[in-house]
Order: sequence, then structure tokens, then C-alpha cells
Amino acid sequence: MASTRPEQEQRVTFRVAVRAGSGIDAYVVLAGKKLAAKVGDISAEGIFVKLDRGAIAALKPDSKVDVEVAFDGEIMVLHGVIRSEHAGGYGIHFPARDRAGRANPLAKFERISASLQRSSLSQRLKILKL
Repeated sequence: MASTRPEQEQRVTFRVAVRAGSGIDAYVVLAGKKLAAKVGDISAEGIFVKLDRGAIAALKPDSKVDVEVAFDGEIMVLHGVIRSEHAGGYGIHFPARDRAGRANPLAKFERISASLQRSSLSQRLKILKL
């Protein structure tokens, strides 16, 4: 019997929720304009963001989009593809190279994810008093 449920997302990397004050800033670049966004979570290959101004009709799944990310004094631009639109935000995947062949700085981006994972784990251990 065929399932009527939408396909489940297939992730290879771990996601970490981003808390306020984490030090990560993001902007979605659309038509040359930077739109401020709040980061909901991050993984080594993607990010979930909600635009401060709300959803935009031009941004739909499979749209190409650039995202500027700033963390710990470093700024990088990643070329991504919107994979999902839900909860008022966008799940964006960053492939090693985009459709135009431009390389993404995934090693640098992965360090942000790892840093936020360590911080999150440290906070949990403090709560548990371990």
C-alpha cells in the first residue's frame, strides 16, 4: 500500500539548536539585498533561518539562495538551495559546490556547527551538574 505521507527528510549530519546570544548572525542575500535572519538550527551542511521581515514569496523550495554567516569575527558567504519552507522559515542546504560550480567554505561552516554543539553540550552538562 502506498503511503500518502510526504517523504521524510534524510539528514547525514547532526543539527544543533541555536540559542539567542550564540554569536551567530545570518543574512539571506536576495537580488543583491541582505535580509536579516534569525538562525533556528545549524548543521555541518545547512541552516534553518527565519527572516526578520517574514517569509517572502520569491523564496520557495529548490530556489538558489546565498546566505552570509558571521560568527566569532569571521564572515562567509555560502551558496545554498532551499530544501524546505516551514514554521515561517527556510531549511537551506549547502552542497560542496553549487549548480554554477562555486565551492562552499564547508570546513569553516562545519567549525561553527561543532563550536555550537560543544557549547550546547557544555550547557546541558552544567544543568545536570556533571
